[in-house]
Amino acid sequence: MSTFHPPLPRLKGRTVAVVAAVWLLYTVLYSLMVVRSGGGGSFAEIFSGQVVWNTIRAVAILPVWWLMARTLAEVAWWWRLPLHGVLAPAYGWFGAAMLVVLIRLQAPPEVVAQVEAVQQWIMIEGMTLYVVQVAVIRALLSQRRLRWREQQAAELMALARTRELAALKAQISPHFLFNTLNAISATVVAQPEAAREMIADLAELMRYALDSSRREWVPLGEEVDFIESYLRMERHRFSDRLEVAIAVDPAVREVPVPPMILQPLVENAIKHGLAPSEAGSTVRLHIEGQPAHVAIALEDTGGGAKSGTTAGAGIGLANTRARLERLYGPAAAFKAAPLAPHGFRVSFHIPQPTS
Repeated sequence: MSTFHPPLPRLKGRTVAVVAAVWLLYTVLYSLMVVRSGGGGSFAEIFSGQVVWNTIRAVAILPVWWLMARTLAEVAWWWRLPLHGVLAPAYGWFGAAMLVVLIRLQAPPEVVAQVEAVQQWIMIEGMTLYVVQVAVIRALLSQRRLRWREQQAAELMALARTRELAALKAQISPHFLFNTLNAISATVVAQPEAAREMIADLAELMRYALDSSRREWVPLGEEVDFIESYLRMERHRFSDRLEVAIAVDPAVREVPVPPMILQPLVENAIKHGLAPSEAGSTVRLHIEGQPAHVAIALEDTGGGAKSGTTAGAGIGLANTRARLERLYGPAAAFKAAPLAPHGFRVSFHIPQPTS
């Protein structure tokens, strides 16, 4: 399995300024400590030398930063620990050696002798400084890696959600076409004129279905117009056995909704409510605008609780529930249940877009 790392952090101006300020504060405090310990020389002389020395040490930690950010990012601690056990003394020795070199360039021999006498303590100080810097770098890199992984997880989740919704939409369109062609087939012999009208309606319906498959959102009014055409075509098939009642709040016709979100529910109402019922059925679609959402309810008075239960297991109802829950989560408030004494009701919410 490949190991993926976040991109190497870039040194931004603010980051450089913060690091420089921390090193400057450390340099001032260290210089004051040397002056108070009687190290020789004025504060200005010691401070100028400390600035050069600590600049060298700050630059010397950059390879360690790069190593931790890239090569050691996923290495187990039992490999990292021995490596730092080697790098810490090397960093401490390098810092002590550079200080001796700088002192020899600008200080009298007695000061050089004093520094060389405590060179081992300067090395220990450098090792301590290395440990502190490594701990800070490790914490910053861990925090950055966590944010990067959260971002990657969010992007992967969004991609999976998009693909899943696309798969659900791809299932709906063939299912819709299959049932519509069956309806035309059942009508063409007994009612050829009605069949021709159904074919013309089907052309319009398929034009909308194909167009909506290329869009993520459509106005609710277009969905309602599509459903009216679809039910008109179904009335050719079922004649007076199918009654339709549609009530839509005009104020919500422009609310964006997922395309083909109502058709599978209407198809279920006809297939599982009307088709098995000799007495026929009424399909009612009620859409009402509310402050936070659009309330949509679809009812049929068809085959009763048994048919309603069957409808609840249908692909159209399952797909619609899945699409709504993936798009809106709990805000969809999707409900499906039999009606007493017979029939079935499906309701859900479409959150109102915020302006």
